[in-house]
Amino acid sequence: MQKIAMLLALFTLSLFCPPAMPAKAQAEEERVLRVGFDKRLPPLSYVDKNGEAAGFDIELIRSMDSLRGYQIEYVPLDWEDTVAWLTEGKLDVVVGMKYTSTRDTLFDFSDSYLTAADALVVPAAAREISAINDLRGKVVAIQRDDAGIAQLENIRGGKRLVAFSQPDALDMLFLGRADVFLGNRWTAEYVLEGTGRQQDYRIRTGLIPPSDYAFAVREGNYELVNKLNEGLARLHQNGKYEQLYSQYLETYGSFAIDWWRKLVYGLLIVMGIVVVVLAGSFFWNSRLQKAVRRQTAALADSFAFQTTVLNSVDNGILSFDREGKITLINHAAQKLLGKMEKDAQTSVWDCLPQLPIRQALQMGDGHMLEGELHLGDGTGRIVHYYLAALSNGAGQQVGGILCLQDRTEQKHLQARLIAQEKMRALGELVAGIAHEIRNPLTAIKTFAELLPKKLNDERFRRELVEHVPEEVARMDRIIEDLLDYSREKPMQRKRENLRELVQSVLGLFAKRLDSERIQVVLEPGLDVDVFVDRDRIKQVLINLLLNAIEAMAHAKDRCLTFSVLPRDGQTVCLAIADSGSGIGEQELLHLFQPFYTTKSQGIGLGLYLSQKIMHEHGGEIDVQSEPGAGTTFFLTFAKGGTGDEHLNH
Repeated sequence: MQKIAMLLALFTLSLFCPPAMPAKAQAEEERVLRVGFDKRLPPLSYVDKNGEAAGFDIELIRSMDSLRGYQIEYVPLDWEDTVAWLTEGKLDVVVGMKYTSTRDTLFDFSDSYLTAADALVVPAAAREISAINDLRGKVVAIQRDDAGIAQLENIRGGKRLVAFSQPDALDMLFLGRADVFLGNRWTAEYVLEGTGRQQDYRIRTGLIPPSDYAFAVREGNYELVNKLNEGLARLHQNGKYEQLYSQYLETYGSFAIDWWRKLVYGLLIVMGIVVVVLAGSFFWNSRLQKAVRRQTAALADSFAFQTTVLNSVDNGILSFDREGKITLINHAAQKLLGKMEKDAQTSVWDCLPQLPIRQALQMGDGHMLEGELHLGDGTGRIVHYYLAALSNGAGQQVGGILCLQDRTEQKHLQARLIAQEKMRALGELVAGIAHEIRNPLTAIKTFAELLPKKLNDERFRRELVEHVPEEVARMDRIIEDLLDYSREKPMQRKRENLRELVQSVLGLFAKRLDSERIQVVLEPGLDVDVFVDRDRIKQVLINLLLNAIEAMAHAKDRCLTFSVLPRDGQTVCLAIADSGSGIGEQELLHLFQPFYTTKSQGIGLGLYLSQKIMHEHGGEIDVQSEPGAGTTFFLTFAKGGTGDEHLNH
């Protein structure tokens, strides 16, 4: 009876308690797969606006049938943390790791699922980087612990600026703290498109050998590597890989062929239309040329009366056709250019090859070019010219007209007056510079006299090494500024973008501006072209920027603003405002005088030379300031436009 009772008890217990699951099966059901990824590497891996893991690498993991049965936990980290956590065993898988021989000794890698080379992102205006060796001397922004750092270690003189993520590294490039970005091409395109900077920067590829991207696991975890390889193979077989590649990266796979075929057909149709239009344009232009020749002949008949009038004018006047053949010339022009027979059909190109005739013909009616040139006939004569296109009564351009004024005597007189004024100014400069040089010479003389007595004095030697080079450098600066005033340098004026010019100067002081917590504001109106000598205007901007930094040394709120004020259509006014201590009324009266300075280490030629440079450009420099209310300098430039280059000749 006792055995029967025990059997009944066991039977009842089995009804209410299910059999225990095998330990191995239970462990497999509860297996957790911790997947680490770079949380800021779009479109490969990132955290979306809902806080979920997303990206091409993440979707590959999610789509793998071979990982069913695993509870996948996605861990967003900075890239260097993902590598460290995988090394310490806190992660099971890291997605998107570049294969290197060094990392192969630490981890096991799956089969490669991407092969791509890192790209270089450079400003659109930079054309000097065409090879990896061109990074010598450049500041390269790169992600911390990126495999591409090994490429930079082989470049002499290269400097690295590391960031926690590739978008942060791109921000360093946008702020001007770096010259170039090195990193993932897809991430660079994603960030440039998101910030609207596609036109400001270029992506250079093919300069760096490609690398393989794969899944990395802890050393010896062959079971997980096999499952990952099996999942990748199935994704390729069922077409899921191509779909994800096209969705996140670029058009890929056979399903895009139809789209490309349609595009090619469309281009062929467009090319056919263009050919027809060009053929029609050719025949139409032929008819127009015949009409122009007829009108030119009719116009030549009417020049007889005009010739009599023109011969009574002191200025030289001549006209020419579109081929440059002179059709009309008065006596004054013949005297300037030498005797010419009209029957010889002398060309204006032969007489005055330095004239911008082609540009004048391209500008059309309503525009005129003017400037000065040397005749080049050995007499040293200087003429001022006015050049414009010439049209007939039907509005058709038939050539051009040129007016010449002999300004040789006027220029010689002007040169003598300038020389006299410069000699007077140089006398004032020399008188003022004597006092500036006497102070450093006195210090050097004192050290030289004490040298025999205190040669063994360590403190004396230390002060000698410290102060004498400073005084010599001070004299060198004074003399160099004086030479800059006295030397004649040819002007090299051309169109420059004002924003790019300001940013190039700010880049020289980026570290100092950041260390002194100075906020720089660039107003939108700076995107305008000006006609300047780039190096000389940079010297003006550097002088004003240094003055502004020193003026804000003790200010609570430090802000430097660059803006363009509304003016007429021919000039541009750049306003540079600081929030510094300001300038008193009496100081403003002497601000641009040579050797006037309120600085203990200043020479007093900075603003004087800045004013001289602006006057050489035909511009102005003005200032408004009040003590305690900051200072604003105004620079007025000629606006850049068609034909500016010849206005300077």
